[in-house]
Amino acid sequence: MEFKNSIEGAVLRVLRNAPPSHYLLNIQSFSSLNNLNKFISDNFDAGGFEWKLCLYPNGDKENKGEGHISVYLELAEMSSLPIGWEINVIFNFFVFDQLQDKWENKAFPFNEYRMGLF
Repeated sequence: MEFKNSIEGAVLRVLRNAPPSHYLLNIQSFSSLNNLNKFISDNFDAGGFEWKLCLYPNGDKENKGEGHISVYLELAEMSSLPIGWEINVIFNFFVFDQLQDKWENKAFPFNEYRMGLF
């Protein structure tokens, strides 16, 4: 793994054996979620594990996300994993803003927990 910082930002170069995976959650009418505190996607497979996306349309107030969209990647099933387990992942969230006709990207390397605001 190679990690470089520069004036333009950080660059992470990783060589791996596993092919990339992706999951698309398409919400036709985001306003239909306004009355929900939390929306959970269907489970999906990536890297041999079952995952789900948890979306807080009005922000995760418990983690200072109020006024923003909060999106989390969670393992769907953890009871079968051994004690002391660790999974290293690189994941990106892309959110399309229909009002501005633009994509926003948040990248998260490996097992770091970071918060980004959308």
